Amino acid sequence: MEPELKSHPKQATGGFTLVEVMVVLILLTLSFMVFLQALNTGKSVRVKSEIRTVQSVILNSLEQEIRARRYDENTSPPWSGTLGTDTNTETSLALFDDIDDFHQYTISSVTGYPAFSCSVAVAYVSSSNGFHTAQNSQTNYKSVMVKVMHPTLSAITDTLIISPGF
Repeated sequence: MEPELKSHPKQATGGFTLVEVMVVLILLTLSFMVFLQALNTGKSVRVKSEIRTVQSVILNSLEQEIRARRYDENTSPPWSGTLGTDTNTETSLALFDDIDDFHQYTISSVTGYPAFSCSVAVAYVSSSNGFHTAQNSQTNYKSVMVKVMHPTLSAITDTLIISPGF
């Protein structure tokens, strides 16, 4: 008589093991984290781009205001020796009548954009030194440096060299 073999119930082979399920969950978690990081980076880049655009618009607007003014109080040389507002009546941007009135002009909070500020510096410069060094005397060129600041990004600066155009 031969010994009888006991039959074992067949193990299910159609499912996933716990290890396989855990590996899939880890991979899904990692890919989801990468996706969220990409979304966050995109949002950060968009915000910085919007801030730079507003800075550029403010800079351009202020430069247009400056270009709309005369070169100097005097219509011909000798030019004004003092940079800045000429009288106590030139107290606002609308009352500035020449370029040097903008010297040391600052706006601590731009209307409509309270986080932005700007400043302007005016100096006489000479073509002999490439318009780089401020002169102590009046010349036929004024350097106008306009700077627009925002607390989260570096300032953008532009320098205009303006002549009387005669």
